[in-house]
Amino acid sequence: MRLFKIVCRGSKLSLAQANIFKEKFMDAHDGVKVEIIVKETEGDTNQWQPLTEMEGKDFFTKDIQDYLLSGKADFAIHSMKDVSGDFFFKNNSYAVIERDEVHDVAVFNESVIDKLKKGERLFIGTSSPRRMEMASEFLLKALPSVNGQKVNISTSMIRGNVDTRLRKLDAGEYDGIILACAGLNRLLRDEYSKQEVSALLDDKKLMILPLLECPPAPGQGAIVAETSPGNEEAIRILRSLNVEHLAKAISVERKLANRYGSGCHQKFGVAHINTGDFSFTYAAGKDRNGKQFTEIEPKEILLKDEETISNEGRWKLSDQLNINLITSSEGIEQNGRSNQKNWVIKTGLWFDLAPRGMWVQGSLEGFGLKFIEKTIRSPLVAQNKV
Repeated sequence: MRLFKIVCRGSKLSLAQANIFKEKFMDAHDGVKVEIIVKETEGDTNQWQPLTEMEGKDFFTKDIQDYLLSGKADFAIHSMKDVSGDFFFKNNSYAVIERDEVHDVAVFNESVIDKLKKGERLFIGTSSPRRMEMASEFLLKALPSVNGQKVNISTSMIRGNVDTRLRKLDAGEYDGIILACAGLNRLLRDEYSKQEVSALLDDKKLMILPLLECPPAPGQGAIVAETSPGNEEAIRILRSLNVEHLAKAISVERKLANRYGSGCHQKFGVAHINTGDFSFTYAAGKDRNGKQFTEIEPKEILLKDEETISNEGRWKLSDQLNINLITSSEGIEQNGRSNQKNWVIKTGLWFDLAPRGMWVQGSLEGFGLKFIEKTIRSPLVAQNKV
C-alpha cells in the first residue's frame, strides 16, 4: 500500500484542512495510506511581532514549501490567502480542493452592549491592515448606537491561531476580534476542535461583514494542496482533485489584486462574487500608494439598485433559515427585536438601524437570500443564538 505524506502547520485549523484533503484524497484513490506531518513556520514561532513588521513574506508557507521541495513529503497544505505568487504560481503543481465562506466576521463578547450603552471605547483585535482599515470604518456605522452614545473603536494587533484568538477574546483582552468565517466553520465541523470552539463562541455576538463594504483577502476561504514539480504521481492526483471553477475564480482575484498591491501590508480586498443571477470580481480599499479605489470586472456589469433586485420566495426561505429579515426601517420596533438574528436586505438599511440601537447580524447586500443562504446555514451562523 503506497504511503503518501502530507505536511502542514500544527494549528488546529491547519490540521483540520489537512484532514479535509486526506479524506478527499482517500475517497478518490483506493489502496493508499496517508501520513500527516506537522512543521512549524516562522509565522508560528514569532507570535509577538506584527506581520507587517516582519522581514520577508510567506511567513506561514515558506518553511512548509521548503520541507516539501526537500522530498520529505508528497503534498503541502496551505490556506490560499497565505500563498504569494512569486514561486507558487509558476508551477502547475497545485490544486484548489475546497472553498468555504469568503466573508470576514466580527465576533464580540456579550459585554459589548453594556459598553455601547456607556459610550465606552471598544478594543478590536486583528493583525490585518485591511481589516483594521475597512472593518473599523464599517463597524463605526454598523454597531448599534445605544441611548444615542457615540460608537468608539480602537484596533490593536492580535496574533495567534484562531482558537488562541478566541480564548483571548473570551478572557476579555479584547471586546471583539475579526476573523475569517471559513476558518471558524472548518473548526466547528472538525471532530477534534468543534467542542472547544463551539464553547468559545457560545455567548458571542456576530456581525458577518458584507463583501461590498469589507472585501476579503484574495483567495480567502480556499484550501490549496501543493506538490513538488518533479513528483509526477502527486501532480496527477492533484489534477484529479482540483476544483476548476474555484481555481479560476481565485486566479481572477489574484490577477486583479496584483494591480493594486500585495502582501501583509495591503489595505484592500478582492472577492469573486456569484449572486446566482450573475457573477463578477470586486475589489475595493486603498492601493499601494494609499489611494482609495473600487474596481468591478467585467466592467460591463452594472450593479443593480438594491431596491430593484427581485427576491422570490423571500419570506418562506427566511422562515426556514430562522432569521428575521428586515426590509424597511418602518415599524422596526415590531419586527426587529434584539433577541433575534436580524438580517437586512441591503447594507444601507443596516446603517439606518444602527442609530436606533438595532443589532444586525448580516446583510443580503441587495442580492437576495439565495446569495447568502450558504452563509446563514453555515455552522458559525446556525449555532449562534443571537
